[in-house]
Amino acid sequence: MSAISVLQALRPLLVAALRTTCVNNHAKSTFVPVRHKTTKNQRKKAPHVAQDKGKWLKKATKQTVTETKDTRATETEAWLSRKPVDNVWIRTYYPRPRYSFEEALAMHREYAIPAMLDNAEGVVYADMELNMTTAKKTKFMKSVSSTLLLPHQFDDEAQKRFAVFCKKAEDIEKAKELKADYVGDIELVRQIQDGSLEPSDFEFALSTPDIFVELIPIRNILKGKFPNKGKGNLNSNIEEMIRYFRKGVSYESIKESDAVSKLQVPFGKLNMSDKQLLENLHTIIQSICKQRPEKLGPFIKKMFVIAPPSTEHFLLTVEDYVPGYKTKKFVETEEESDTDVDELRKEEAN
Repeated sequence: MSAISVLQALRPLLVAALRTTCVNNHAKSTFVPVRHKTTKNQRKKAPHVAQDKGKWLKKATKQTVTETKDTRATETEAWLSRKPVDNVWIRTYYPRPRYSFEEALAMHREYAIPAMLDNAEGVVYADMELNMTTAKKTKFMKSVSSTLLLPHQFDDEAQKRFAVFCKKAEDIEKAKELKADYVGDIELVRQIQDGSLEPSDFEFALSTPDIFVELIPIRNILKGKFPNKGKGNLNSNIEEMIRYFRKGVSYESIKESDAVSKLQVPFGKLNMSDKQLLENLHTIIQSICKQRPEKLGPFIKKMFVIAPPSTEHFLLTVEDYVPGYKTKKFVETEEESDTDVDELRKEEAN
């Protein structure tokens, strides 16, 4: 028997022996216990303690964020009394200039000459900012609205469409003679209920008392336009109602926030005299300020005079025309002021 044949015969035995040896060595190396040497004076490491996030956050904020403070005290008397020396100045460094009523009108008339805007008969508006706060910090006034006849009437060029609800044949004929846009009885109510006539299709809803009960189902649809005796749009005299709202000036405030509302009211035309315009403005101011007790402070915070299409807004010295600024002490009790506001609301509803 040759050596090669002997090796071939022993090959399976050798392979098996090698596998057994490798497995035993691996098991010994895996499960061999290791003892660590210990000493009496063994050094112990202090446990890791996480730092407060607020500390490094504050440091990072101080390093990266630089606060820019406006050195101007815009509410102080010193700031408000600043006046530019020249007739040209940087607006950010001076308070907005304020004018008298006559000065504002004179400047608007200069813009309205034929060579510029050619608006000699343009409508003049009072653009106001209202203070809707009460004595309670969490309670605010609702939007104010009304219609009034001015001492010196004018055509404000506003679109005025009427929906007249009445039952009697003579009232229907009278409303049509006065060119009311929509006139009818229960049929007109049904048109509003089914949506064929929208509240946006007319500015004023007028009604006679004999059909008032039939209007209750559309109360939530009409909302602020719903006929009310206090507003003057619930009356048995159709002619009186239509003439009143057609010749009168209507206004309604729009809330910008809980505490601030904007209100824009026309009070005349540029070709009217200063005296006539001032009387009209006083009538409007009195009507607005009646809706808030004077003891709470001035109702109108700012007032501008504008005359479109001119983009100029001339700020008036509001304390000269609005009541409440000369009152030294305002009401401090919450219950008394809230009662006054509620009483005014009840009187208006009645």
